[in-house]
Amino acid sequence: MILRIYSLKLVLEYLANNILRGDSKLFVVIVKFKVPNDSNINEIKNKFKETAPIYLETNGLIRKNYLLNKDKNLAGGIYIFDTSKNAHKWFDQSRIEWLTERYSEPEISYFDSPLEVNNSDKKININ
Repeated sequence: MILRIYSLKLVLEYLANNILRGDSKLFVVIVKFKVPNDSNINEIKNKFKETAPIYLETNGLIRKNYLLNKDKNLAGGIYIFDTSKNAHKWFDQSRIEWLTERYSEPEISYFDSPLEVNNSDKKININ
């Protein structure tokens, strides 16, 4: 019985320290917009490359992935922020106008991220 309790304790400690961490707070923004039918992939990639350095200095941004589905003429991005406040601050009215002028009117969706599976670290993070 003592061995079972000790084994359970070790398993729970392992989960707490290595699998189920609660120190990650994430907020996800998904942005989608139409791209012209006649644009080619290289043109779109070049526009993305032009803007990429901006995101290196974005307050609270952890990661950004650019999206492109040429078959549906859709592009956009997935943004991972540290807080909802930083995400909403970034996507203010002037940012939306900039996106509209540069590409087209964006569809922006905001999400809390209650759980993250991080295969790089082999961890499941509860936010």
